[in-house]
Amino acid sequence: FFTRGRFGSSGRASDPVRSRSPVRRRRAPRGNMGRMYGKGKGMASSALPYRRKPPAWVKMKPDDVTDHICKLAKKGLTPSQIGVTLRDSFGIPQVGTVTGSKILRILKTNGLAPTLPEDLYYLIKKAVAMRKHLDKNRKDKDSKFRLILVESRIHRLARYYKRVKSLPATWKYVSATASALVA
Repeated sequence: FFTRGRFGSSGRASDPVRSRSPVRRRRAPRGNMGRMYGKGKGMASSALPYRRKPPAWVKMKPDDVTDHICKLAKKGLTPSQIGVTLRDSFGIPQVGTVTGSKILRILKTNGLAPTLPEDLYYLIKKAVAMRKHLDKNRKDKDSKFRLILVESRIHRLARYYKRVKSLPATWKYVSATASALVA
């Protein structure tokens, strides 16, 4: 009638371990929101220095940094690629500490900002590549499912960018014309 449980308890109601009616499971701490572009829920992230001034070893003037940013943007680099180039080639750890404004803001003031926000651009590019793959491989159900997830992320980001006025209110993602956006 009573079988021995997992930890040697008999399963009776008098057992203090089993007497709790609702099963309580330990939840993850509140601050752990899932990643938008990955499956992780970790807390790990890079931490910027507390000081907002550039390090003493950065010898470049803010105007020189701005000129470099504009030159790299005219070559066709995205804001994140510009940041990586400045870090690796010119030894500028954070553009914001040196110039007082971020790369995208500098590009906007000089009229060189991209028409589509960078993260949205790369999501659309990914969706276009997935559609191209699905045209050849119609039976790939997993890709079809992943495409739905990517496109829902595109719609979510587009909604945000319309709200903050980075995209015009009439902008709409249409899969048929998406390849023209990323060409």
